Amino acid sequence: MLLTLVLAGCQSEEQTIQEEAANLPDPPEYIQAPDDIVNMHGDITNLERFYAFVDHLEQGKNDKVRIVKYTTEGAPMIHDLQFDGTEIHSTYDSTRDGFGSRSIEEANCKGIAVVKTDSRTDYVLEECSNQKAWDKTILVIQE
Repeated sequence: MLLTLVLAGCQSEEQTIQEEAANLPDPPEYIQAPDDIVNMHGDITNLERFYAFVDHLEQGKNDKVRIVKYTTEGAPMIHDLQFDGTEIHSTYDSTRDGFGSRSIEEANCKGIAVVKTDSRTDYVLEECSNQKAWDKTILVIQE
């Protein structure tokens, strides 16, 4: 009986989130800028721009980039990173994803960790102010 109540509670919370997302106004159409870093299912364009951003972080130089990752359904997930010489302001916009939370998550982070394995390199935001359970991985590069 307890399990039934827990499952019912989860389903009603999930339903509420979906109903709230359905009632949000449509966000403006995303139009790709020439310097956007675009990840289309592992095919990444403007990767050199991302590497320049990481170099600027290490040098303490102000910089900003936009990373756009497309979902399987084709929705753009927009991740803006702005470095002020001290910390990174991260804005993750999933409002165009009809199958997700359709939210905007913001955080201030101290840096980017580089996690290398034999098959890939992950770039992950570290020491962020917003401790919600959102994915802090900004880019994954397959080797």
